[in-house]
Amino acid sequence: MMKRFFNLLMMLGLLVSCLSWLSFSQPAAAHVIEAIHHRPMLVLGDEFRNPVDTKLGTAYGSKIDLNNSNVNAFIEYPGLYPTIARKVIENAPFKSVEDVLDMPGLSQHELEILKANLDNFAVTPPEPALIEGSDRINPGVYK
Repeated sequence: MMKRFFNLLMMLGLLVSCLSWLSFSQPAAAHVIEAIHHRPMLVLGDEFRNPVDTKLGTAYGSKIDLNNSNVNAFIEYPGLYPTIARKVIENAPFKSVEDVLDMPGLSQHELEILKANLDNFAVTPPEPALIEGSDRINPGVYK
């Protein structure tokens, strides 16, 4: 008798768990999602800007920003990529463009290349969104 009761209880449990797979709550979830899409949206004006977008409006967008650029920014200038680019990134931040000439461990040839490219450099305050992690050395974008 006890064995039959236990078997019946097990079958009832199995049946209830199988019914939960039918997902009776799906129409309610779809209703919630539909309500979210039809909710009025708040549109922000010009007073809010992403810090990176603000940085792109400065010299960062047109020159190599020594404090914020990754190694790929140095590719288009002969002699800077990859060795000098790595040294610049490892020694940043700089207070002025000319400070890049005071980096330790520069050879005379590297110093000449940097002097020839001073007009291509800019210095802006470091932006955490651009310099955190190892993305400056290896941004994972290859040309």
